Amino acid sequence: MLRSDKQIKSIIRDNANLMKILKIIHDLHLKQAALAAGSIRNTVWQTLSEQPITLINDIDVVFFDPTMPKSTDRLIQQDLNDCASEFNWQVKNEVYMNDYDFPNSPMFTSVEDAIAHFVETPTCIGAYLLDGGLKLIAPYGTDDLINMRCQPIPLFRKDEAHLKIYRNRILKKQWQRKWPRLTIDWH
Repeated sequence: MLRSDKQIKSIIRDNANLMKILKIIHDLHLKQAALAAGSIRNTVWQTLSEQPITLINDIDVVFFDPTMPKSTDRLIQQDLNDCASEFNWQVKNEVYMNDYDFPNSPMFTSVEDAIAHFVETPTCIGAYLLDGGLKLIAPYGTDDLINMRCQPIPLFRKDEAHLKIYRNRILKKQWQRKWPRLTIDWH
């Protein structure tokens, strides 16, 4: 895993847009703030597939602050749109995201816990700047991401309702059309 962590950090560092985004997120001074999910996953897969690097989807900014109301997300997102409108920002205080797929799910305890609940392993990735260094959040490691392998997290293997969400998401995203080398575990 250490080798794949280094490779992912190198890909992020080599991307001027991701580094700019990480600096902007750092300067927000939000608790446990990170760039997460698709921005990193897609950049890694584009790089490994020798494709042009473009930020395809939202720039997912996640943080964890129980003292902030949910409505703060929109205000932060608007501030980000005002200061860096070239990016499609999406801001989520993960304190309020535990019920996203299933009502009455246990509350998350941290941004890492929230990222660990993203549906598939290569999306369970976050990055942030700390003391001048680039840090990763990777609750399931980085091997699936770097090896272009997609599988549901353990929680989404537990029953058919969870697997259905995973499968529908994979079908909707059509990742194999974009990245033919991607291996998808459907079970």
